[in-house]
Amino acid sequence: TTLIDTLLMVILSATVLATMNVMGVTLIAATLVVPAVVARMLTDSFAKMLVIATVLGAISGFVGMNLSYHHDLPSGSTIVLVGTSFFIVAFLGGGQLRRRAGTVAHAH
Repeated sequence: TTLIDTLLMVILSATVLATMNVMGVTLIAATLVVPAVVARMLTDSFAKMLVIATVLGAISGFVGMNLSYHHDLPSGSTIVLVGTSFFIVAFLGGGQLRRRAGTVAHAH
């Protein structure tokens, strides 16, 4: 686990350094945290969480950069706003998904 922990910290550090010019420190933190929070809201499985967070982060970055380019907006803020929209959708819809899953689990 030490090797995996070290590798994760190196990747995280490289991500922060690579995005420092595009985004501010606060926006970098939001960009890293929001997809993980949304993934956690959608599943309890760690493996699924990793996949969902990665996909949401990639989609947020892609959509945010395109919106930023076409509407002449700051890229970092736009990426975080796209991620925030995912959070809002997951927050509003996630409660219903979890309630249904709980209902199904109690029915069996």
